[in-house]
Amino acid sequence: MKVGQAINAARQRAGYTQEQLAAKVFVTRQAVSRWERGDSEPSIDMRKLLASVLDIPVVDLLELPDAPTCQCCGTPFDVPNMPFGTNADGTENPDYCGWCYQNGEFTSSGLDDLIERNVPYLMDATGYTQEEAVSFMGAVMPTLKRWRSVENQNVAGNAKRSSFYVCPTCGNIVWSMGEATVGCCENALEPLVAHANDGVLRARVDVTDGRQVVQVDHPMTKEDHLSFIAAVGDDLVRIKRLYPEQEARAEFPLFGPCTVFAYGSGCGLVRL
Repeated sequence: MKVGQAINAARQRAGYTQEQLAAKVFVTRQAVSRWERGDSEPSIDMRKLLASVLDIPVVDLLELPDAPTCQCCGTPFDVPNMPFGTNADGTENPDYCGWCYQNGEFTSSGLDDLIERNVPYLMDATGYTQEEAVSFMGAVMPTLKRWRSVENQNVAGNAKRSSFYVCPTCGNIVWSMGEATVGCCENALEPLVAHANDGVLRARVDVTDGRQVVQVDHPMTKEDHLSFIAAVGDDLVRIKRLYPEQEARAEFPLFGPCTVFAYGSGCGLVRL
């Protein structure tokens, strides 16, 4: 099913008008109408947001091929010269390709390693940008047999458990995915504790043309300025470094629902 047809069907099942759906994903009604007519297509990250709002699997909006695919990397088996994987006894394994599975063992150490390895090939095949390719693979691969059958959520390190650190001596910003022992300039750094905005910062977070735009009304003086704005999603983290007398603004490619933070020495780490 074409992505426009899938959006239309899911929207009607959810009981939304085009205008209501547009408001939930921060676009115009005309944009939703163009998607449903097939005149244009939402970006990969917008499809993730649409899937979340419409409560459907994101793969329903990705127009995946009908041909059988490798259950490790997602590459269709009808790609020219694509070999089947091999079991330990040398027989073919119909679930995995030869690039992912050889002699009974997987060739990649984990999901991140496989995505990094395959992104250039997906970019060549589809014309996606690097960010689009990473976003696409991050949505598809966890649904495949290999990644469904292993525990792929590292309790000690995943994007949702991101921590930020700031060195009081040099102002260096450090980010970790989970618990870590962090030091800088002979300082042992503790993770910043985020608190709700509650009027501390006057900020707006908007979505325009598939990008998340964060604007904070802040004096940004040398004595009092924001050091960074960050967006933390399911599988990606974006950090915008800020400096005195610079506009307190950041733009991030939209990669699905995420939490936005801003940090300054005066306000601390604020969840916007």
